[in-house]
Amino acid sequence: MPSKAGRNRSDYKKSNRGQVLRLIATGECWNRTQLTNAMGLTKMAISRIVAEMLEAGLVIEQETGPTDEPGRTPITLAISPSAPRVVGIVIQREYCEGVLCDLQMNILKKETIYYGEGLDDQQLVNHMFRILDTILYGEDNVAAIGASSIGPVSSSTGMILKPSYFFGISNVPVVKLLQERYQLPVYLDHDNQCAAICEFMYGNGRGFRDILLVGVGSGIGCGIISNGKRYRNERGLPPEIGHVSIDINGRQCYCGGRGCLETYARTPEVLKKLQYHTGKLLSFKTYCKMEGEPAVECILKDMVTQLAAAVVSVVNILNSELIVLGGDAVDWDERYVELMERIINERRFVEWGTPVIVRKAMYQQDAMVLGAASNACLQIFEGKLLFDD
Repeated sequence: MPSKAGRNRSDYKKSNRGQVLRLIATGECWNRTQLTNAMGLTKMAISRIVAEMLEAGLVIEQETGPTDEPGRTPITLAISPSAPRVVGIVIQREYCEGVLCDLQMNILKKETIYYGEGLDDQQLVNHMFRILDTILYGEDNVAAIGASSIGPVSSSTGMILKPSYFFGISNVPVVKLLQERYQLPVYLDHDNQCAAICEFMYGNGRGFRDILLVGVGSGIGCGIISNGKRYRNERGLPPEIGHVSIDINGRQCYCGGRGCLETYARTPEVLKKLQYHTGKLLSFKTYCKMEGEPAVECILKDMVTQLAAAVVSVVNILNSELIVLGGDAVDWDERYVELMERIINERRFVEWGTPVIVRKAMYQQDAMVLGAASNACLQIFEGKLLFDD
């Protein structure tokens, strides 16, 4: 059933303020005229919002310096150094990492813990606490904590459910535990969903409305931005491209299906083939940069083709205009990125006049943890934090 929750005048005021702050923080607008054009509000309304933000210490005015144009020195708007900060923490299969960021996604602090050989639920929680205790020490101007994790997760219940290949860890109430300890708002989502938010607002997804982010690693996940909004169903469950079947008679997957993309194209499977056929114990990143090795090129092209097969299926459903490659795919040589783009455009069903573009994540391996911080920023930009009547 559709939600019965309505929006009142106060909601719209908060939303407008959040959108103005977002346009300034992401560098899309830097003066009142641009904000007026982007928001579709009157000059008076924008001036009032900016005045409130100046008074609240969220933004500052600064002179841009002399220009060739006659008249006053141009005044631009920027995020204030005294504006609240956000924290992001990401849970991956090999490590847990946290950052403290400003609203422009500049990293101010960073802490990482690698698990080693084993991990249980309580040890994972202790690692999160240790990282956040360090990052939050001496910080009294933090608006929220964004958390992201390998999936499946439920953003509606704030829980990590039961990720594959993750020491049997399941049903960890991340949001509840972090809220109780730090007395801050906490927002949890899938790591690739968060990375998609980051790239959409700050990275290589700026200017696009329909984005599919594909994260390749120990598993294969995705994040979806559709018509400028994060995809999320009523139960808060993320999309899972790793379990799209590319061969209905293929290998048995742990999920119960057959021929799942993840069983063929996740990094450990591909790396195992590379090392077997070359007789070399190199990293995946090193193999990606090798040229003139027929076995390596064949295996990596096969990986790209398998990923492209699943991506085309999603593109035919969502009509995504941009594919962002995350995780270990940021290590691909550009010729593999170009190959994926070519396959997708040859096989997609609908031709809308412009090609689907494939790009690596601008934030590379930091896209996941910055995605967690971006999820916290998104709550501010949607007017859910900071703006009280």
